[in-house]
Amino acid sequence: MYRLPELVHRRLPTLPPVDWERPSPDKKSLRRDIIVASGFLLLALAMHELLLSLTEQENAPDPLLAYLVLVSLIVPLMFRRRWPITMMLIGSAAFVGAGSENTYQVGMELCAQLAYFIGIYTAVTWSKNRRGLWIAMSVVLLFMATWVIVTFFTSDLLTATGTSMVEDPAGVLPTSTAFIFYNLLMNLLYFGGAIFLGMVSWTNAYASQIVETQAQRIADQSQQLADRAVNEERLRIARELHDVIAHHIASVGIQASAARMVHERDPQQSIELMRGIESSARSAVSETRALLGVLREHGGPEDSPNCAEGARNPEPSMAQLDELIAANERQGLSIQISRDEHQPGFISDLPAGLSLALYRISGEALANVRAHSTARTATLSLRSGTDADGAWIEVEVTDSGRPRPDSAGGGYGLRGIRERAKLHHGLVEIGPRIPHGWRTRARLRVVSDAATRLAT
Repeated sequence: MYRLPELVHRRLPTLPPVDWERPSPDKKSLRRDIIVASGFLLLALAMHELLLSLTEQENAPDPLLAYLVLVSLIVPLMFRRRWPITMMLIGSAAFVGAGSENTYQVGMELCAQLAYFIGIYTAVTWSKNRRGLWIAMSVVLLFMATWVIVTFFTSDLLTATGTSMVEDPAGVLPTSTAFIFYNLLMNLLYFGGAIFLGMVSWTNAYASQIVETQAQRIADQSQQLADRAVNEERLRIARELHDVIAHHIASVGIQASAARMVHERDPQQSIELMRGIESSARSAVSETRALLGVLREHGGPEDSPNCAEGARNPEPSMAQLDELIAANERQGLSIQISRDEHQPGFISDLPAGLSLALYRISGEALANVRAHSTARTATLSLRSGTDADGAWIEVEVTDSGRPRPDSAGGGYGLRGIRERAKLHHGLVEIGPRIPHGWRTRARLRVVSDAATRLAT
């Protein structure tokens, strides 16, 4: 057997869960309740004085009791959201006390009726202990119903309200019967309306909390996506920095060593090597400056289009492959290149992101040959084709040298190759050849840049 609250929530799934508690109002709202209730009390007292001026002296309520009833009904509103159930019970006791013949007119005044209505509404809206609320509400409603029925049959309210003076009613019901049913309907609308509006407010508070929670979750997820984008951009910049600095610095070191060894016997060749060092250093500075420009905040004077140092050069691509090969040959590595395209011009028409990745992988593989192998000749093979998964592009760099002593790197270059290939849904094969040499092979999937960003 279901308990009543659980049964109600099963029938009305839009209601908040049984164990949900509405957050307490802040201190500013609680202070505002005191101020508003104080002003409302002054209004009620003023309106009561106006009504006394419209009432015969002999029919006027007892002044002390009248003020006591108004104060007992309105003062609890100062603390209505701090202790909602307790204030409702105090208001109910004051409202019952206003039902005597001496204070009946006070209880019927607009401010008194509105104060008790707000007390019931607040209890339903702000009570955290819902079980305690409905127990207290049941006691109040049962007591009110009993009190009204007993009052009808034990006192002459018809005479007190002047209703008994109606000698020829226009309706079909007798005056006393109509009076009873009219008051029953009025009480039903009064209490039912306060409870209904309180339930609506309580439900809306739950819906608002859900919306705020979802909005905060969306904001958190947006921040996480932004942080992820920043981290991915940092990783990309780290790869670019490695490709730029490590390659050029390695080239500078090799050429400087060669220049030192040949300086005595071949000064002209030493000069050419020094020129290569100068070219590599300038290229490293230029590419590093262009890359670090990404990290600058936009809007500053140094980022303006007219600022030469703030301008960013275009990203390299396979269109600069000949320049890459020429730079390696100037550093003493002879390169044989082969192309095998399933469509003429397919490599030249690659998307920008894929072309950059292919260029960087080729540069890293050739730099590894120069830095870690005794070979002076390498083969760069470019292939393209299609299979069941779509088009692909492949780059392979091979050499027949042996490992150079004391030239082991940190592995960041190979990691960068794998990361770039993974970004484009590719496969990488890196390892020694038989009987000697090294091979670096990467096959990347050809998809649009937009699809690549979406997949990541």
